[in-house]
Amino acid sequence: MRGRFDRLVARTVLVCAALAGLAFAYNHTTQPCTGDRVGAGGMCVTVAAVAR
Repeated sequence: MRGRFDRLVARTVLVCAALAGLAFAYNHTTQPCTGDRVGAGGMCVTVAAVAR
């Protein structure tokens, strides 16, 4: 029973990691950082905030 549960957890973690990677790649291509903003995956910050 424990082995079955462990496999379920491992499979769930793998699926979540794959979906997070796909979401990051999608946001990186559809929401690029422009102007005075830097970052990746749609998560942009201003250059002034990075310089602090």
